[in-house]
Amino acid sequence: MTNQDIPRGDDQIDISAFIGVLRRQYRVIVMSVASIIVLAVIYLFAVTPKYTATALVSIEPNRGVLSEDVASQNNSAAISAQVEGEVAILKSSDVLLALIAEANLVSDPEFGVTVSRSAQVMAWLGIETDTTREAGAAVTDILRRVGDAVAVRRRGLTYLVEVSVTSQDPERAAELANLLVSIYTTRQVENKIRQILASRDILAPRIDNAQAELERLQTEADRFLENVVADFVENSDREDLIGVRDRFSLAQGQLDGLRQQSAALRAIVEGRGVMADQSDLLSAAVLELASQREALQRQLETDPSASGIDAAALRAELANVDNRLREMAARDRDASLAGISDLTQVAERARAELREAALASDLPSADLSMFYRLQQESATARIDYENLLRRLRQLETLADVQISDAVMASSAVMPSNPSFPNSRLILALAIVASFGVGVGLAFINEFLIGGVTSEDQLRELLNAPVALPVPAISTPEEGDVTSQIWQAPMSGFSESLRQVRRQAARLTRPGEGGRIYLFTSAVPEEGKTTAAIAFARTLALSGTKTLLVDFDLRKPSIAHRIGAPASTALLDTLSGRATDADLAGCHFHEAETGLDILVGGGRSDLPTDTLVSSTRTVQFLYKLRKEFDAIVIDTAPVLPVVDTLYLTPYADLVVMMVRYAATNQRDVKRAAERIRGDMHAGVHVLPVLSMERRGKKAYYYGGYYSGYGTPS
Repeated sequence: MTNQDIPRGDDQIDISAFIGVLRRQYRVIVMSVASIIVLAVIYLFAVTPKYTATALVSIEPNRGVLSEDVASQNNSAAISAQVEGEVAILKSSDVLLALIAEANLVSDPEFGVTVSRSAQVMAWLGIETDTTREAGAAVTDILRRVGDAVAVRRRGLTYLVEVSVTSQDPERAAELANLLVSIYTTRQVENKIRQILASRDILAPRIDNAQAELERLQTEADRFLENVVADFVENSDREDLIGVRDRFSLAQGQLDGLRQQSAALRAIVEGRGVMADQSDLLSAAVLELASQREALQRQLETDPSASGIDAAALRAELANVDNRLREMAARDRDASLAGISDLTQVAERARAELREAALASDLPSADLSMFYRLQQESATARIDYENLLRRLRQLETLADVQISDAVMASSAVMPSNPSFPNSRLILALAIVASFGVGVGLAFINEFLIGGVTSEDQLRELLNAPVALPVPAISTPEEGDVTSQIWQAPMSGFSESLRQVRRQAARLTRPGEGGRIYLFTSAVPEEGKTTAAIAFARTLALSGTKTLLVDFDLRKPSIAHRIGAPASTALLDTLSGRATDADLAGCHFHEAETGLDILVGGGRSDLPTDTLVSSTRTVQFLYKLRKEFDAIVIDTAPVLPVVDTLYLTPYADLVVMMVRYAATNQRDVKRAAERIRGDMHAGVHVLPVLSMERRGKKAYYYGGYYSGYGTPS
């Protein structure tokens, strides 16, 4: 045996076999590739393109921080965390809701409210729905769609953030991207100001408390010192100190009067009028104008038309007097405030002289200790108050000068090319996927679904030493197509049968008696009868004494193929109703080829598997071996009926016919396994691929079963 005769193991990987599968199944691959590419092109034309506009934002922490401790905030890890936080804020629901409101996306055809089919049906049926729930669901849907359209990502480890918006309208995409950045930066500044003002509001009560504490300590210190000074002046006979004390008391009295006058004038400026008990504090001019105003007011409160007075003119005059009164009160108040300032300085100088004189004298140690304690507490309270007040002023200044930490480094421009769908990528993926799907379908069709399309495939499928093809036969009219064996000996069909004869000789072992060649198939209509007749004629023409026997007892057809009358002689002989001598009724001899033929016909009263497994059949085959060099037996298909499996133990070679691209590979493999299960060791199965197409009248299992026992 040559290398090609060695059976191949299932675990071997053969690249040539792989390529052979692709070559045999190229139609499946081409159709898969074409179909998927066409679907991809249809999708590209049908889908609505979308455009993505991107704005670039630079996050610069510590911008606008008016603090002396900026350097302490320049920690790279902290800044990086802050940038990540800003990225999350940019995609937050609050910012997206602000974008929806600012851009009026609720009424936008792409992002806005859409009425669901269920809502349309319920509205058509007149069924009321929960509008509150629908409104909430609509907002959620809009927020989801906008969120899907917005993409925010940090560019590497830099402080740059890409803000992208995808929309069906390229101009709309750029507009929304820039608007989103604007809303984000504005809200960032507002949040900063809000935080600063919140800190200021927290600080304000502490300042009020510090101010009250400072005033209390100062009052307590002043009162204590005044008592000490008063005792010191009373007990001393110094005329200068008595004069200073009187000057201080006079200034204090004048200050009280000016303060009362300033309060009264302030009430007039603020439009609260003149109090009855404050008339002695005001100048004659102010009192005169106040009197005029009161008179005009009384006239307006009565019916002016009854007195023939124009109410509009009266109101105009009242407004004029009111303005003059406020202006004069404001001037007098400014003069009072100036006097208060001067008298305050006089009083403070007098007080300072008295304090210095008292402190320079020999005061009791208890008084000095108390005074210095009160003075120290007052100084400390003043420092605290001034610090809090300075911090308050800083917060107010910060609130006025805050700027955003984010700066638009590059605004979004209207994109010219759609970002979706990516035509090149989709076509590339479609081509790759189509090849993958095509190859997968090719292997499925090759090994599971489709029929056999080449002798190599058939050989690998059945793990046989060799497999041969038999070409299709083209004849101008119907008839015995196998007659081409002697009528056209140089045709491709005749040559293929000679190849079958050669391989049959190589695969059978020499022995006593004739060789039995069993022709069968997995299912009907595989061309086994045609191949058996042609093979038998080829053997006969080569000089081999050959007998062709129609052992397909359920559907005998050789008589019909060669144009001879059907006969039940073979059936009767096998069933015991006739002797071997009666076989002459079914025996024919071809003068052209020298072939002897035993045709069949009729139907049996007994099951045919009983006949082929009987002792008479074994004896019959033994006798044929003695009389002929080659016995070609046409048997029934393996899968529909069991008859053939009783004959395989007596075969020297089983020729299994397979129709091109027609028979399911699983059926072919299953039939071969059944045949091999009953063969003797060393006997081979020779698979032959019939290139004839199955006709329209072909039948499968059911046709063969239903034909059991019908007359020929």
